[in-house]
Amino acid sequence: MNRLRGNRGFSLIELMVVLTIMSVLVRLSMPAMATYRRHAVTAKALNDFNVVRSAAYAQFEATGVFPPEAAAGAMPQGSAQFLPRGFSFTRAEYELDWDHVTITDSTNTPGYVTMLTVVVPDSLLGHSMIRKLGASTTHWSVGNAHTFVVASSSGQ
Repeated sequence: MNRLRGNRGFSLIELMVVLTIMSVLVRLSMPAMATYRRHAVTAKALNDFNVVRSAAYAQFEATGVFPPEAAAGAMPQGSAQFLPRGFSFTRAEYELDWDHVTITDSTNTPGYVTMLTVVVPDSLLGHSMIRKLGASTTHWSVGNAHTFVVASSSGQ
């Protein structure tokens, strides 16, 4: 006699085991995924840092002065022609802040310090940037704002 199998499928127990295994695998992969995402955002921020630094030097070569100070997230005046089209100082993951400060030393010799600050909501992202740039780059951090010196002079 031919027997017909009417219950062709998975049992509830089999489905629960598969879902449990899948959830464990997902939970194990989440920290690694966050690390990979942080590395990607770090690379993007460092690329933007290098683009702004190169544009500032190009502007200095063309005009003899670095771009003036700008508000956080705003492009410095006169820098648009030296930056890629559509470049923004405000990103979803961070914000760039351009600073150009005139200083005088103890002999009243004028000079300047040009800095780029990267403001990040994730402190690990900022520390990742510092590690990638290396100890040779002059920088300081206050909270989640990481400031890197682009150029400095004790006399113009």
